[in-house]
Amino acid sequence: MINNRFARVTKLLLLPLLILVLSGCSNTAPDQFKRDAREVYDSAMEAYLSGRLEEAEKSFKTIMEDHPLSQYTLSAELMLGDVSYASEKYDDASMYYTNFVALHPAHPKAPYALFQKGMSHMKDVLTLDRDQASARKALFAFEDLITAYPQSPYAEKAREFSGFLKNRLAEHEFYIARFYFKKKNYKGALGRLKEILASYPDGGINDKALFYIGESYLRLGESDLAREAFSTLINNYPESSFTHDAKGRLKAGAA
Repeated sequence: MINNRFARVTKLLLLPLLILVLSGCSNTAPDQFKRDAREVYDSAMEAYLSGRLEEAEKSFKTIMEDHPLSQYTLSAELMLGDVSYASEKYDDASMYYTNFVALHPAHPKAPYALFQKGMSHMKDVLTLDRDQASARKALFAFEDLITAYPQSPYAEKAREFSGFLKNRLAEHEFYIARFYFKKKNYKGALGRLKEILASYPDGGINDKALFYIGESYLRLGESDLAREAFSTLINNYPESSFTHDAKGRLKAGAA
């Protein structure tokens, strides 16, 4: 009886102490959690700025995996794209930037991420005689940026790169068209030349494309269509270096 009473008294005396201890733990845990996340993030940034990219990548991934609800997680997500870009792992960089924009389209850094996605693909743009898939992906990224964030400072840069890429893709089509033309595959050449006018009207080589459309039709015996192409060239691009020859073709037999 005495032992039971003593046990009850002991419990009552220890209860406030237990509550105090637990209360202290509950306040300390979030602070420790925040401190740990901040320390990892600061360490990751220091490694990134010092060029220790593998170390930085591991630390940013640690934040995302071990501290998914911290205030540093979103920044770490974006920094993984920057680390991959700096490491010349452009496919990985594009993936991280794509995910960031998809998950956080309203974030102030979303235009930057979309711009960097385009730049990641720009790094893989090859010479005109090679496949231009990366150029097309870069163009799509820049056009998405211009459409979604037209007032962003990055939109103006995106417009500049878009102009370059449209010219690049148009010249690639022309390179193939010229190959067909030299092989006397005029129908094949026409397909590529018309693609320039349809897909890349801002590519800067419409005059050249129109001239070779006219030339191809002439060789196919389609004088009316040849005349139409040459006339369009003369009327729309009077200052073009191809205009003089187009006039000559009309006088010589395409008229």
